[in-house]
Amino acid sequence: MNPHTPLKLASIAFAVLWTAWMIWSSGVFDVANIAVLTACGALAGWLWFLGMRWFFRRIGRLPSA
Repeated sequence: MNPHTPLKLASIAFAVLWTAWMIWSSGVFDVANIAVLTACGALAGWLWFLGMRWFFRRIGRLPSA
């Protein structure tokens, strides 16, 4: 198994949960709002992946690329 696979799955879960929370907490269920929050959730998941990959490499939990 690739050492990045659990990190990728966790970042997908983070993005889905973050997006669902933001849609639910906004209280506005328009198509435009859902589309914008979905794009922001994808960006948040990607940034979370990059941040955690950097951190885990720094502490020696992931091999260098």
